[in-house]
Amino acid sequence: MGLFTKKPKLTPTITIEGIKVSYDTDQNWWEFTYREQEFISFSPQLDMPSLDDLNAILSSVATLAPEMLERLEKGWKEWEEVKMDDGESFSINIEDFSREASFEVSWSGGASWGDMGVDFTIKHEKIVDESWGD
Repeated sequence: MGLFTKKPKLTPTITIEGIKVSYDTDQNWWEFTYREQEFISFSPQLDMPSLDDLNAILSSVATLAPEMLERLEKGWKEWEEVKMDDGESFSINIEDFSREASFEVSWSGGASWGDMGVDFTIKHEKIVDESWGD
């Protein structure tokens, strides 16, 4: 090891029921992937939902995806340069799930979106809030 060589930064991880959960020390969030979907939580303490809860969350997202996409498309109409199907993706924030039975689906990443993001808060299989910001 050279004089100016740093040791690689370790990423704290745990595995729960086959799901590898890690803490991103650069972004200060918990993250994991379940059934090919990214989940995050910004809380210092992760309250991990059960597999049944994770499956219910994914079911709600699948059911509400057409409505979320419709709202995104409608919201972009005033910006001619912004397009849908432009590489956008979403993550699911479960930070409030254990306390409030709600979660956020955060859309971002479209090539023409810049740093804009849209969060949909979902509770009891309904979109209860929509927040646009950068």
